Amino acid sequence: MAQGTKKVRLLVAYFSYTGNTRHVAQALVERLQRSCAVEIVKIIPTHKRSYLHWLAYSFVPGSEVQIENPEMELSGYDAVLLGFPKWTFSCPPVNRFIRKLRGTAVPKFFIFMTCGGFDEKRFLRSFIRKLAGMGCSAAESMTVKRNEIQREAHGTAVDSFVKHVEEQID
Repeated sequence: MAQGTKKVRLLVAYFSYTGNTRHVAQALVERLQRSCAVEIVKIIPTHKRSYLHWLAYSFVPGSEVQIENPEMELSGYDAVLLGFPKWTFSCPPVNRFIRKLRGTAVPKFFIFMTCGGFDEKRFLRSFIRKLAGMGCSAAESMTVKRNEIQREAHGTAVDSFVKHVEEQID
């Protein structure tokens, strides 16, 4: 997949608490590396927190926590794949990460979200609206349920998502 003679450059950025989102991010990278130049960035909070602590933060819409990641300039990428777990109302590390992005008008965003299985459509719509408010275009999204990842039954969804990404960046 190339634009002219230049290889398409993608950024895959993700936050994962339990490892489910990391697992999906790695599957995406493996498939996309066949056709694109892919860089992967893990979003890393500066402090370790318990699940209950994260859950409490997630009840505050738009809440943020400090992350180790520096500001990222996106103008060198053709697209960004951004992944995160669906928590209650918010994913604080990802909220901080997107606030630190620069050059957001250039790439298309492709969103992948992992979840336990309730109210994920509302959460995803809210997140896409947040990106739109920053001038970012969310071209496609994918939701993968925790039990699909645990059973290794998410490959078809990942393949389909990769196909959509490749079609929209070509």
